Amino acid sequence: MKLHYFHGRSPLRVLVMTRRERRVELHIKNVGDDIWALVAMSGPDEHQPERHRCQGPYHTAAQAEAALRGVAGALLGESYEARPEHHVVWSVTAQRLARSIRRDRDANAGDYRFDPDQHEPIG
Repeated sequence: MKLHYFHGRSPLRVLVMTRRERRVELHIKNVGDDIWALVAMSGPDEHQPERHRCQGPYHTAAQAEAALRGVAGALLGESYEARPEHHVVWSVTAQRLARSIRRDRDANAGDYRFDPDQHEPIG
């Protein structure tokens, strides 16, 4: 098994990769309060994405960038080619998907302080 790790210019917040007529876009998005997500989308070139995957949350942009580079390296091993000169076309979709991570994170955030006046003693 050959391990690939994509080395490119830094910082890397978005990358387009292609294989034949297939396109993959990798986006790093801020989802609030120094929380970052990696959004990956794939589909036919010049069409809307058919599949997507979100990873995160990451606590630094550098962690999200490392995840992006790892995914890009795996795609290089699958005969995809990095196209840093290509413009992204699915950035609106990526932002919408990143917002869903923020909503999920906010839904799980809670206030877990114990107030003894609010609970009856067990006994």
